[in-house]
Amino acid sequence: MASNLNLPNAITLLRLLAVPGVAWLLETGRYAAAFWLFLAAALSDGIDGFLARRFGWITPLGALLDTLTDKALGITTLLLLTWQDLIPWWVAGAIVLRDAVIVLGALAYRSLAGHLEIQPTWLGKTNTFLEFALLCVVLAQAALLLPLGGLVKLLFLVVFATTVGSGLHYVVVWSRRYRHERPPP
Repeated sequence: MASNLNLPNAITLLRLLAVPGVAWLLETGRYAAAFWLFLAAALSDGIDGFLARRFGWITPLGALLDTLTDKALGITTLLLLTWQDLIPWWVAGAIVLRDAVIVLGALAYRSLAGHLEIQPTWLGKTNTFLEFALLCVVLAQAALLLPLGGLVKLLFLVVFATTVGSGLHYVVVWSRRYRHERPPP
């Protein structure tokens, strides 16, 4: 087992420090700087994950910090962009509701099953990637770096669909897992 003091966890902590930076930049209308900081933070997620897997530096603390940091960065950016009318409320609402369902489902599962092993599904990973891509695209468009117009509207629909689909998928997967694991009555 790797030490909690390792390079992937340090990168994750730096990404966590980027959250208030992105929020401040958005609040002050500095969209180009917010875009670059958000993009660097999002890319660092792939880097720390690669390093952790490649060198066996995976730790329970790192897995938890990585997930919480991703949620903090994504939700903070999402809500601020929604508040600024750059992302529709129905997209943000679906994303927040999905995350709430996953958290509450995980807590219920742990309460009923006595343990919890979080394993993201391929649809969940795809959705997370698309959410972060959407946030990057909206930031780039707000910074006048990418004039995408109609493509952004299509991305709203795609993210909404994968958000709803992955949320339902998690409910089905965890329900099946619990039915197979629970002791007979």
